[in-house]
Amino acid sequence: MADPELVEWPISRFTLTYKFVYPIDIVRFIQFTKFVKTKTINMKKTLLATLSVVLASSAIAQIKYVDEVLTADKIKVTKNVSYGDNYTVLTGTPTLASKVAMAPGYGFVAMTADIYEPQDGASNRPLIIFTHSGSFLPRYSNNSPVGYKDDSATVAFCMSLAKRGYVVASMTYRMGWNPAAATVDARKQGIINAAYKGVQDLATCVRFMKKSVKEGGNPYNIDTTKIAVGGNGTGGYITSAYASIDRQSEIKSIKFRDASTGKVMVNDTMWGDRFGIGVDNPAMGMFCKSNHVGYTSNARLAFAVGGAIGDSAWMEAGEIPLIWSHSVMDPFAPYTTGMVNVPGTSLQVVEVSGGFDAMARCQRLGNTAPYKGKVMDVYTTEANKLNKGIDGLFPIAGLANASGPYEWYDTTAIKSLPSPPYNPPVILAGIKASNPMWSKTKAMKYVDSVMGYMAPRIAVTLGLVSSVGIVESNLASNVTLAPNPAKNQLIIHNNWENRVLTGATLVDLNGRVVREFNVNGIHNVYELNVPAGIYVVQMQFNDGVGSSKLMVD
Repeated sequence: MADPELVEWPISRFTLTYKFVYPIDIVRFIQFTKFVKTKTINMKKTLLATLSVVLASSAIAQIKYVDEVLTADKIKVTKNVSYGDNYTVLTGTPTLASKVAMAPGYGFVAMTADIYEPQDGASNRPLIIFTHSGSFLPRYSNNSPVGYKDDSATVAFCMSLAKRGYVVASMTYRMGWNPAAATVDARKQGIINAAYKGVQDLATCVRFMKKSVKEGGNPYNIDTTKIAVGGNGTGGYITSAYASIDRQSEIKSIKFRDASTGKVMVNDTMWGDRFGIGVDNPAMGMFCKSNHVGYTSNARLAFAVGGAIGDSAWMEAGEIPLIWSHSVMDPFAPYTTGMVNVPGTSLQVVEVSGGFDAMARCQRLGNTAPYKGKVMDVYTTEANKLNKGIDGLFPIAGLANASGPYEWYDTTAIKSLPSPPYNPPVILAGIKASNPMWSKTKAMKYVDSVMGYMAPRIAVTLGLVSSVGIVESNLASNVTLAPNPAKNQLIIHNNWENRVLTGATLVDLNGRVVREFNVNGIHNVYELNVPAGIYVVQMQFNDGVGSSKLMVD
């Protein structure tokens, strides 16, 4: 069902028609159920109330920061803005990233960002800092066609966010580790140090953007109180670590100590702290050039498209919320918990936790609270069929061994790579593993779907909108639902003096009527016995209808 089709959704005795594309790359619309027929309902008022809800939350009315409200020609892209400099080990010895030269198009080390700016005349705009994929190695050298900020999917994600009104900084970060090291511990040490530097660089970029406001005249018109960080693939490793490593001691956990010596794998005396703040003194074995000291490194939200978290134990209550999309059958980054392998080989590196396990823990800790239950749309509906009640998790299912179905590639350029040092057949084989569809048209549908799910939650968490697709009408505003979140029992108390509550219906996110409540008076108590999740209580009054959101834990 990849072709557009017409879907008619009945509302009262009338019909509204929406056009959308499946799977889930859908022009936004909200499913609404038929209201329960009640003799005392005024049908004209019912229709008006229903239509007002539809128009407020459907595709007809586009919402800035939630929907793409701009076209590509309204996005200005400033390339290669330097946001800092620090030591890299890509060359084998610590060298400032700005001094490492590489062949154009094969991957760069210099710490730069492409800035995507919506040309909408707005000021004090929210900022998203985005990190690309690539296994912490340069493009093609990593046996992959990805590894830089101009990767197809990275550009598509950044452009999609910019079209919604966000300023987006698509950043590079330092790379380098030895995936062919002889032992698992050696490979683990290499990749955790690479990830650590990625977190440092992300923090550096956050500080740079904040500094640009205070000392540079705010050239990008951003609001530094509304910053989110995100990334795809390897970028997901960086952003999830950034969100969860809030104490320096966490990087020194048992998991990241050498099994034979007990030594910590990340030497923060040598490389600086998790923010990239340390001592620049190569003669003394300390390689950290502190950038933009005096500015904070914090953001309000992190999201990941693929990737995994190095250690789920890093996650603690009170940290910034995460949002995650992950291919269920990702062969490289496990959807649950498992080993990461070196690209193009069967060599094991380290056990990590992917989107499902990471988001389950995030929700248990209460860190999804800023957006949990505040978005009800078709993306949420589809995700909830697979995510087992984990709000903030968008699974991509049905694609065997697909890691990045939102990516596409120039195979002609790959086939023309010099061999050696590159291995075009291995790179092409990896493409088939990461994206069997191998189509820009299909890949863009997954970009649209992922962003369609994430964007409302980003907007809600940053305080740009209060909710999406959930309208609590004035008629319902004076009715108490308690407790909310509910467990086994629900109380509906009508606080109106001159308005009679005549009926109530419990509706799930698929638009199905789950329960019909008989209303006998002002104060009514009901046993729920329904699965945990997000519901809408639709209420019928003597003079209209109203609705309120209900969470069931």
